[in-house]
Amino acid sequence: MELDQLWESIFSEDAERVRNAWRWLSLQERLSVIQFLERVTQDGQRIAAQRIAAQFALDTLAGDADAPPSGDHLPEGALDFARNLARETAQRLKATFGQLSATLKHDGTLVTQSDIEADRRLSDAILDRYPTHGILSEERDQIFRGQEWCWVIDPIDGTTNFTWGAPTWGVLIGLLHFGRPVLGVADFPMTGEQFYAARGSGAWLNERPIRVAALEQDQHTGEPLIHKTQLFACCTRTLQRGMPDIPTKLRVFGTTGYNLALVAKGACLGSLDILSHVWDVAALWPLVEEAGGCIRTNLQRELFPLQTGRDYGATTFSILAACSPHMMAYLEHRLSDRFLT
Repeated sequence: MELDQLWESIFSEDAERVRNAWRWLSLQERLSVIQFLERVTQDGQRIAAQRIAAQFALDTLAGDADAPPSGDHLPEGALDFARNLARETAQRLKATFGQLSATLKHDGTLVTQSDIEADRRLSDAILDRYPTHGILSEERDQIFRGQEWCWVIDPIDGTTNFTWGAPTWGVLIGLLHFGRPVLGVADFPMTGEQFYAARGSGAWLNERPIRVAALEQDQHTGEPLIHKTQLFACCTRTLQRGMPDIPTKLRVFGTTGYNLALVAKGACLGSLDILSHVWDVAALWPLVEEAGGCIRTNLQRELFPLQTGRDYGATTFSILAACSPHMMAYLEHRLSDRFLT
């Protein structure tokens, strides 16, 4: 396909033409197109029609069968590799659980020597297996470099719990394709739970499939029918603004990853975490969606695909998850004072 025909098709706002043009491209060319379209959508000097057409193309390609790939089109052995690596790292960390002192980072969170060592082991293992892939990490490189495949790791999700001996902490490993999450593993060794998912392959806990909670709707109001004994997970920052206006029991587990995992397995109707980073959620994003749930941030621009060159250590957001679209709308309304601000 000629270059002018390619761009005419990409900016045509015709989904079929966009997909046809996309199929002619090599993997490297696809990465360049995605990066260019993202720049166009953010370029205020371009006319509105160009920005709209670029966003249309991005939205179309996000849902195309060729991007992102399903679990059958991941790098060879990626899911088993990530599961084994998360499990091995988590088991090794158990040896120092509750026995280390921590230091305070500039953002007010804790870090231990185990965080740093686990981050190094994870990164070394990934680069040894997939040397051309990128790595985005809380303790290492926080800038997305625009690689086709990029791993996002959190060596200890819940460092404060890990430091003080509380059991809800884990190892998170996610994989992005062109900046979008396609695979995730979350291993919580003290509870004996390993959650994992790949696009198109469902959500799993250990060796069994999981689904979000099922809720009926009120026939008159359209609101979800919630029982007061059901659970909603949140962080301490959520409670610092007062009790949320939702008729459930609240639970604070101290880790964004575990909160999202509980939504995926149907234990909680939803969850809200304020001041999250991409490594807190990348591994859990496909898990929640593959389990049938909804997940979103309060960022003005969608979190995914990640933007090339952006420092994600400086990018924080609130993350809200729900067991259904109706529950999401209900929670957004009830929690607008703390989620949308």
